[in-house]
Amino acid sequence: MRILLLVLVGLLTGCSSSLLMHQSNQPTAKNTPPARTVHNYVGELATQLSQYSKPLKPGASVAVTSFYKDSKLGMDTVHSQGEGLSNQIQESFITYMTQMGLQVVEFRMQKAISLSDDADNILSRDIDKLKERHKFDLVLTGTVSESFNSYTIHARLVDMVNNKTMSAASISLPKSTLWGEEQVQMRDGLLHRGQY
Repeated sequence: MRILLLVLVGLLTGCSSSLLMHQSNQPTAKNTPPARTVHNYVGELATQLSQYSKPLKPGASVAVTSFYKDSKLGMDTVHSQGEGLSNQIQESFITYMTQMGLQVVEFRMQKAISLSDDADNILSRDIDKLKERHKFDLVLTGTVSESFNSYTIHARLVDMVNNKTMSAASISLPKSTLWGEEQVQMRDGLLHRGQY
């Protein structure tokens, strides 16, 4: 009986150590680089935009607008599986421009905080609810061009006095950034199948 017990303990010890050796040979998630996000790509655009054609006046104020599809200016922002890509670009630029030291004007500020049963808000796109008109020196605007596998984001920093572009930048954003590794996806109302 003792011999059987010793053999059983020996087998279990050998199995557990081989499992540990097998697990240690597997690559860990720490070795894989983190996935890039829309915010990361916009950061690269902001860095490019910081290369102004001429120095900005100290304390220059800037308004950051929505980014529209280049083929439908003022009519259609970019939606699809990356729902709200235009809004993601705008919000990230507000963050980066502020961090770069520009005075970002929040022109969507309401006159008062609005309350509902489960939320409160100070931002709006309803003109009747907004505070007084704002003045700003520059506007950060842009467009998005779509190709089969990517979006190209074009950003411009424009002087409001003379409509001259002070700086411009473009970057290609792979659609996989928005859609991940899903095998079957709904994009723009159409079903797309990936490779298995």
